[in-house]
Amino acid sequence: MERSELEDATLILVRHGETVWNVENRWQGQKDSRLTDLGREQARRVAARLAVTKVSAVYSSDLGRAREVADIIAAPHSLPVIEREDLRERSYGLLEGKTSKEAGVSEGVWFLRWQADHLRQAPPAGENEQMVGDRVMDALAEIAESHLGQTVVISTHGGPIKIAFFRILSIPLSLWRLAWVSNGSITIFRGNRDVMRLVCFNDVCHLEATPTTEKMED
Repeated sequence: MERSELEDATLILVRHGETVWNVENRWQGQKDSRLTDLGREQARRVAARLAVTKVSAVYSSDLGRAREVADIIAAPHSLPVIEREDLRERSYGLLEGKTSKEAGVSEGVWFLRWQADHLRQAPPAGENEQMVGDRVMDALAEIAESHLGQTVVISTHGGPIKIAFFRILSIPLSLWRLAWVSNGSITIFRGNRDVMRLVCFNDVCHLEATPTTEKMED
């Protein structure tokens, strides 16, 4: 029997607010960098927008920058935040904490080779796109199946959101740089473990009155 769309889960994915390393253009990955004042303001804007939405649960990557945003969003709903390690940003291994310029100097030839094929190849001690996509899509499927007919918020990172967007729409990775996930943006998917659909992508209308720095997504 086919499911009714009314039974689908609505997943509101939020990219964390701006961090210090976003401003400095450093690879963050699974290391952490604190939110800037602007990043916290972006989180408050998201929370204000979602305060009127009936939210059944709030999930978060277990990294501090995403968790802080999740706490701000969850407060008006008096909901606990459920952390999931599989919602983390892609691991960039030896690159984390470095700028591309610093990595080019310290890591040498392998960094140049990795830049040429950075989606399929993993940096040393890091992940490639396939690994990230598999864990993120599994997480979204599990969350959706646990909240059929409900709306949940997921505080996560630019990489996981973009990878989910590309996979759900079957967009080839060669077009990776044509999409952008802004700090404090909202992306919405609706579906279940078997089928997921895009509702909106990188919605930042709640941030229109705030300054923004379009820096690294990672």
